[in-house]
Amino acid sequence: MRPFVLLFLLGLALGQSAPLEAVLVLRENVLEEGRLVAYTGTQRYPVASEGELLRLLDRLARPPRPPRFIYQDGRWQGVEKKGLAFDREEALKAFREARAQGKKRFLLPVRYTPPSPSLEDLYALGVREHLATAETGFWGSSPERVHNIRLAASRLDGLLVPPGPFSFNRALGPIALEAGFKEAYVIVGDRTEIGVGGGVCQVSTTLFRAFFFAGLPILERHAHSYQVAYYKPPGLDAAVIQPYKDLKVLNDTPGALWIQASVQEGRLRFHLFGTKDREVAWEGPFITDRKPPLPPREIPDPTLPPGARKQVDFAAEGAKVVVRRRVRYGDGRVREDQVVSVYRPWGAVYLVGPSPAPEAPPAPPEEAGAAP
Repeated sequence: MRPFVLLFLLGLALGQSAPLEAVLVLRENVLEEGRLVAYTGTQRYPVASEGELLRLLDRLARPPRPPRFIYQDGRWQGVEKKGLAFDREEALKAFREARAQGKKRFLLPVRYTPPSPSLEDLYALGVREHLATAETGFWGSSPERVHNIRLAASRLDGLLVPPGPFSFNRALGPIALEAGFKEAYVIVGDRTEIGVGGGVCQVSTTLFRAFFFAGLPILERHAHSYQVAYYKPPGLDAAVIQPYKDLKVLNDTPGALWIQASVQEGRLRFHLFGTKDREVAWEGPFITDRKPPLPPREIPDPTLPPGARKQVDFAAEGAKVVVRRRVRYGDGRVREDQVVSVYRPWGAVYLVGPSPAPEAPPAPPEEAGAAP
């Protein structure tokens, strides 16, 4: 007699039934190529007892996961995960009825909970396709600066921008210690000094570029005092200083915009999604009025070891930089504009530790004693 037949008979002798298949039906929406598509699939799980079924329900239950756009196979796709919830008594009833009727499988009763917002919500608001991506690098930044970049980017990740004006400062909220930001080096006029939120301008600069590449009208934008090494090419940076300087744009697209951020491997990226109704071309930077960098400066830093020297800013030439843009709308309208930046010359900045303590002079040699 074959081994599996023996096992089956042994199971019958012990009063055990053969496993049933619990079938879970999954219904998910996907945004692809500007269309909202519904997919239905199934997953099957062997269940031999009521205890196994209850453990399976605990394993499958999950909260909803918010929408996310992913790039694969050369295209952007919006995905989400609905929450799954199970009524244990309903599932046990379905299992018992299937076993009593000699069936091989049964459907798991499940309740779906869409995320908020869902892909269906985004589609209804006009978030349907990729519009623009911008990125900047922050290699070499201090841990405090990296923390501020990550925190500010997370506050804007998954943000819905309705039609009308958008304010970076309003969307971000207060840049303060109470809001979780740390102290790091910031530019204040013609000085580099410690201030709360150093690194936030990396976030405003990167988002400004995404808005610029998407063809949105710029309502308010401020260049930095000098050309910051992190923000190449020059002319596409955006400084913010609450409450005096802000980054403002106009969402004049047919619907809402969705901002998605990612921070990884020393790079910050912003992706914009919405309804594409224009084509954008830009050229530059065009650089004139060049001026040589200033001499380097040193800033005492008592937290550094004695004699230590650390560069925190790099020399940059002064210049006037122009970046031009041409936006062609689907209805034939054309809008041309330019971003003008005037940078002052800048010198490298070094933090220096305290001066090393002077070495004690060597003790004089002992004189030989005189003969008695």
